[in-house]
Amino acid sequence: MRERITVAARGNTDLLGLLALLLVLLVAYQHYDSSLLSPATVTILSAQFLPLILAAAGQTTVMLLGGIDLSLGAVLGLAMAVFATYEARGAGDVVTAMALALCVAVAAGAVNGALVAYAGLPPIVVTLAASFLWGGVTLVVLPQPGGHVPAGLVEAYNNGWYGIALPAVAVAVALGLWKLLRTTRHGLALYAVGGNEHGAYASGLHTRGVKIGGYALAGAFTGLAGIGLAIQTGSADPTIGTPYTLNSIAASVLGGISFFGGVGRMRGTVLGALVIGLLTNLLLFTGISPFYQLVVQGVILVVALALKTYLTREAAE
Repeated sequence: MRERITVAARGNTDLLGLLALLLVLLVAYQHYDSSLLSPATVTILSAQFLPLILAAAGQTTVMLLGGIDLSLGAVLGLAMAVFATYEARGAGDVVTAMALALCVAVAAGAVNGALVAYAGLPPIVVTLAASFLWGGVTLVVLPQPGGHVPAGLVEAYNNGWYGIALPAVAVAVALGLWKLLRTTRHGLALYAVGGNEHGAYASGLHTRGVKIGGYALAGAFTGLAGIGLAIQTGSADPTIGTPYTLNSIAASVLGGISFFGGVGRMRGTVLGALVIGLLTNLLLFTGISPFYQLVVQGVILVVALALKTYLTREAAE
């Protein structure tokens, strides 16, 4: 019982610290954009942040299994390319293009999971190799930036549909589905395998199947991120997914996801993604040279992680 209370306190400390940091960023953002809380600005920001939130959700799923996915950016780019090029050919409707891109991303995730489960190599090594594989496939599908997304869909995504911020609704739906998944056998198995794989196997869980399913689920989140990014920009870029790999890891760690698996909550990851998104926009507003923006962003994230770690340790004592 004492261990459960300690874990709960640690999780609450993580979320409270992130909420405090997010509040500071919102106050600073309000200084540069007084319309921050207006429906139009909320819609625009949710459209910008949706791809990172979904990509971070995919990374979180893998990290809960005790792994890390360095191929996430390549899979995101692949889904984006498949969606936009299918639309450009006029081969079918938007729903079909989305379904095809999502299936490709899920299949890529499942292949990653199978390699991790059966190759006996560390996930970081397997997914690093897979990043070259999926990056190459993406370039075959779309050698250079291009593709097409219907203008009406781009308009509705970026500026709202009858006053509704579609990206915000998508995030809410994804979080709701994740919460439901956590109550299922597969959701509980993700945490069990990530927390203690040998114990989970001894309890009768098919750990390899859980890993493949977990990586496939991560592929689904990543595929949705790629589709969202294609709709936001109105086209596709085969190399645009690269920054999302490291940013998704940063958002997950900020959100309290353990590198060792089995610990963390998705809502923390969403808060971490919002912090990174707001921080990036703030650096653009301040007019800092692009050469220094990454340095400043890195320093702030390191300080935030260090402070979060300190507060977590204090809460555990």
